[in-house]
Amino acid sequence: MNSSRRLLALLFLGSSLWGCSAMAADFPVKTVRLVVPFPPGGATDAMARLMAEKLSEKWKQPVVVENKPGANTAIGTDVVAKSAPDGHVLGMVTGSHVTNVLLGAKLPYDTLKDLTGVMQLTRFHMAIYAHPSLPANTPAEFLELAKKNPPLSYASATTQSYLGMSLLNMMAKTPMEYVAYKGSAQALNDVLGGHIMLMIDPVLHSTLQHVQSGKLKLIGTLGSKSADLTPNTPAFGKLVPGYDFSGVFGLVARAGTPPALVRQIRNDFASVMQQPEVAERIRSIGQEAIVSTPDEYNAYILDEMKKWAPVVQATGAKLD
Repeated sequence: MNSSRRLLALLFLGSSLWGCSAMAADFPVKTVRLVVPFPPGGATDAMARLMAEKLSEKWKQPVVVENKPGANTAIGTDVVAKSAPDGHVLGMVTGSHVTNVLLGAKLPYDTLKDLTGVMQLTRFHMAIYAHPSLPANTPAEFLELAKKNPPLSYASATTQSYLGMSLLNMMAKTPMEYVAYKGSAQALNDVLGGHIMLMIDPVLHSTLQHVQSGKLKLIGTLGSKSADLTPNTPAFGKLVPGYDFSGVFGLVARAGTPPALVRQIRNDFASVMQQPEVAERIRSIGQEAIVSTPDEYNAYILDEMKKWAPVVQATGAKLD
């Protein structure tokens, strides 16, 4: 390349970098839409609305929460995938963001090509709850019981929980059986009534109240470490090395959004999440702040796909 061409290339690169930096510095220039793939009124929706309120104050532009439930969160995520790559449409996602494509969902977007991770927002711990009559109190006693015949049956309302327990079956060599429920409330009522002995559900204040009153037993959490809400409850990951089933809420943007702008959005969300009112709201719904970098979140998405692909293949699980 001669000197003239090199100069033109450097000028083009410089103007491109300046353009990206200028876009980040000016952001936002209009209303920001935060798409939540759940109906309004839930704990996660309330957390999103509080963050939107604080971001509106910080950005001096409205931040509007849009609830787009359905299709295992794909309807909401598609809104982000079809938006302009300028950061003004952002989306909250869950583990379904990783597993939908593995489960054969006919998505109207490409998870890896059309979207980019901004950050992992929060983590929530999954747990095994049992009727008080179950003759096991710890993860070790539970796995020993689970290996006996007939196999234990557990209630769950999500495909994610089925995959998480299938992974535990594979790693701990247990034959536990899945009983599908339409919702967690129905599963909880059946465990409280002794109609089924076990359920898989997040660690929540509302469910822990039944544990504290003696109506439920909390056998253990399903992550690699104990949950902040239940620091004295053992984690199955400590008994089964390498096992980890916990949920993550993440923030995504349209692919092609300038990296400098993605980093700025991440930093602004992280700053808001550290505010006492927001931090307390996150804790009050049983979640833990993560505030990862964009690179860490994108690496996590790829790692999770690799982790769950063989589980989906082994179980033959598919979305209806």
